[in-house]
Amino acid sequence: MSRDGRSPEGDAASGAGVAANPSLAPGSGLGAGRSFAAAARGAWRSPVVRLITGLAISAAFLAVTVSRVDLGETARALASAAPGGVLLAIALVLVELTIRAERWRILLHPSAPVPLRSAFAYLTIGYFANTLLPARLGDAARAYLAGRSFGISSLVTLGTVVVERVSDALTILVVVLLAGLVVAPGSQLAGWAEVLAGAVVIGLAASVAVGFALLRSGLLDRRFGRQIRAVVARVGEGAAILRRPRGAALILGLTVLPFGVAVCTFGAISGALGLPLNPVEWAFVLGVLALSTAIPAAPGSLGTYEFAGVTALGILGVEPSQALAATVLIHVIAALPPALLGLVATLVLHVRIADIEAAGTVPAVVSAEG
Repeated sequence: MSRDGRSPEGDAASGAGVAANPSLAPGSGLGAGRSFAAAARGAWRSPVVRLITGLAISAAFLAVTVSRVDLGETARALASAAPGGVLLAIALVLVELTIRAERWRILLHPSAPVPLRSAFAYLTIGYFANTLLPARLGDAARAYLAGRSFGISSLVTLGTVVVERVSDALTILVVVLLAGLVVAPGSQLAGWAEVLAGAVVIGLAASVAVGFALLRSGLLDRRFGRQIRAVVARVGEGAAILRRPRGAALILGLTVLPFGVAVCTFGAISGALGLPLNPVEWAFVLGVLALSTAIPAAPGSLGTYEFAGVTALGILGVEPSQALAATVLIHVIAALPPALLGLVATLVLHVRIADIEAAGTVPAVVSAEG
């Protein structure tokens, strides 16, 4: 039987599962449910399906956003942006990239001494990949390609990326929660931030509880459990630096610092457009924008990013057309320079676009097994 479950008899369930358990045959409800789940997973692995789904989500958010603004006013606001503020924002993006590359280099150091320039190159390749792949799959591509180049297990490099993303997400959640309570205490968005922060805390507590339950149950001592433990252990090696208090403090500092630089980048854009916002409001808007990239939209978070920016700035009293101008400008400045640098890095390091697309899934990274 073929892997995707399409046998000559039309059996959509897993061949091994049906052979071992007749109750999983296509006629049973359980078998049909698992068949549907397997088909859904197989469809989502298709790059075309992921792209079409992401484009549909982006189009919906973009349509809602555009319906609220005067595009002519937005264009005039963009044309009137002060060049000095725009150039300062671009310079700050490069500073932020360098700090993030240094953080990644430190995370990789227990596994291999990676030069800063190499960490910077593959970091930007990841940003470039995010412009090609939906749902931020460029992070998975970066893990695979960097692991192959640095001679490190791809699961370990994936672990370093996981540490980055978790650290960034927790920092952003804290910033949005605190800034939202300060600048928009009664807003719906601030309420969402509180709910999201609570959900994260509950989720972490539940994960710990499930982990302890699995350890005590003995399930992880079975064959499949041992395989899971081996994968988790390899991914966990990417967090080796966090086992020492000094290393954990360093990573924390190198997480907060680039976010602070990014806040200043939005401040430069805000000043270039003449928006009357203060630093706490910059942080609030930037945090909301960062959270919006978690939505599985089209490459580059097109549409979802603009919707989040216009919504957050609207809460702060910024007119929709100006809000869209600011969001478009920060989106372009934050995404274009890293992507262009990543394109240059792919050419210099002879990385093929086909390799980036093939590497842009977590299953591809896991299947590499280091």
